[in-house]
Amino acid sequence: MLSAYKHDYGQIISTEAEGVSVDRSFLAHINIPAAKAVAADADGILDGTAAPSGEEDPLVVTEFLAQPTWPKNITVTLAATTAGDVAAASVVVAGKNFAGEAITEEFAFSADTPATKTGNKAFAVVDNVTIPVQDGDSVTVDVGWGVKFGIPYKLYADELVILKLFNKAADAATIVNSATAVESNTATMAGTPDGLKDIDLYVIV
Repeated sequence: MLSAYKHDYGQIISTEAEGVSVDRSFLAHINIPAAKAVAADADGILDGTAAPSGEEDPLVVTEFLAQPTWPKNITVTLAATTAGDVAAASVVVAGKNFAGEAITEEFAFSADTPATKTGNKAFAVVDNVTIPVQDGDSVTVDVGWGVKFGIPYKLYADELVILKLFNKAADAATIVNSATAVESNTATMAGTPDGLKDIDLYVIV
């Protein structure tokens, strides 16, 4: 389906000053339906995958339990019955952003320290997860999604998101912007997404 307007086409409008024109802006309404505004799920993508150890090679996983329902940030959890089995290494998540472009994000872990790491990039799709070799065989990996919802625009200021609504009420959402990477533009609502409430963002573009 073709859109009626191209927001960055360079259209101009007149002003009250004769001979002076300015760029035309649009107000974009982004609706994230309740069914896609789901809660964080720490193991929605991978649940308890055994990490490689010893002489094994890094494990590249390409089959998953589910994908994010909307472009969202990724979380990675390393658990271990023996903390000393955790290596100082990074889990690498590769996939695609809102625009279908290839992106990656690294989740660095410290030696001997099971932990959960929270990503900042909004992944529309996770294509593969590379799990590094660990120092022992008790390490398992969970991969899921958080509650940073992707915005399909490159924004040079977070103030361009002029209205944030959660369940049709004003919400003090946190907006993170990037003028160069669409996957780094996100909204984290103050309300708690649960798959029952819409999110609405109004953005000047």
